[in-house]
Amino acid sequence: MKKRLIIHLHIGYWLLVLTQILLVALGTGVMGTQFDWRLFLSIVLPVKVLQTACSALFFYVNYLLLVPYVLKEGSIIKYIGSLLGCILVFSPLYYLMEQIVYPLIGWKSYSMDLDFLFAFFVTLAANFLNIFLGLLLSYLMDWRSIRAEKEVVEKEQLKTELAFLKSQVNPHYLFNTINDIYSLTQQQSEEAPEALLKLSELLRYMLRESDDPYVPLINEIDYLNNVIDLQKIGQKGQSHINFKLVGEIGQQKIAPLILINFIENAFKHGVFKNSEEPIEILITVDRHNFHLHLRNKINMAKKDKTGGIGHVNVKRRLSLIYPNRHELLIDQQSDTFIVDLKIDLYD
Repeated sequence: MKKRLIIHLHIGYWLLVLTQILLVALGTGVMGTQFDWRLFLSIVLPVKVLQTACSALFFYVNYLLLVPYVLKEGSIIKYIGSLLGCILVFSPLYYLMEQIVYPLIGWKSYSMDLDFLFAFFVTLAANFLNIFLGLLLSYLMDWRSIRAEKEVVEKEQLKTELAFLKSQVNPHYLFNTINDIYSLTQQQSEEAPEALLKLSELLRYMLRESDDPYVPLINEIDYLNNVIDLQKIGQKGQSHINFKLVGEIGQQKIAPLILINFIENAFKHGVFKNSEEPIEILITVDRHNFHLHLRNKINMAKKDKTGGIGHVNVKRRLSLIYPNRHELLIDQQSDTFIVDLKIDLYD
């Protein structure tokens, strides 16, 4: 909360207190049955302003000095002692106001003269609520500061974790892609230059756009198209992948590189060389919703000896980026692997 706003809130509070005191004074008939502006402005208003000022002064001595520097850094015994000492200091002020200042203005709160002991108890009674409010406000501000600091730390931790997870996505896929291109160059394939061009486009996307928390959905779709094209080039056209997009893409945005693990996993563990059992990738979008449905036949002969980040990575990223805004279903049957992902793109 900005310092200026806090100051305005404090001023507003004491204006409300003054207004309430004035209304109570008027309601108790201190001016008689007939309202008199002259008496109100010359007597009632000055007295109530001074009373409110005394209460505010006691409040801020307690709130700004006693609570933070005595209670929080010392002990409750020291705080109670300091509070009693503060009341003893303020008692002469209240005595002076009630016995000298207010009568000079034309106001007398009590029909009898006050002694110092009575002034002490009047001071205590008049500021009991201020003591409580000072304690409450001080600890509420501490709680707010701790919460704000915790939110900052959590955001930094979240950014660090997301950056770490994202950094693991790129090498994971690039390792396999570079191996495919290396094989093409070894075979002196004419498709090797095109594959390198596709790879450069992927790297450009990864290095430039994926630093943003969200990217245009169309860019992510183009990235997936390049990944699929590169897969087909690396397999010399023997990759059978049905990639279909349904819906109109406009200004929707999505977290970058959030889908690549599913696609790459299908390439790594799925059957893609059989035209009768292609990898099926269906993306359906509308203004606020994204739906990926991926289905592939499991290649039982493939074993990934090197392991990988896989779905653990993408599940964690989804939970961090889209908490309560996504549904992920991963169903591994005997010979079929299905991924169904829904994301609420509305932000």
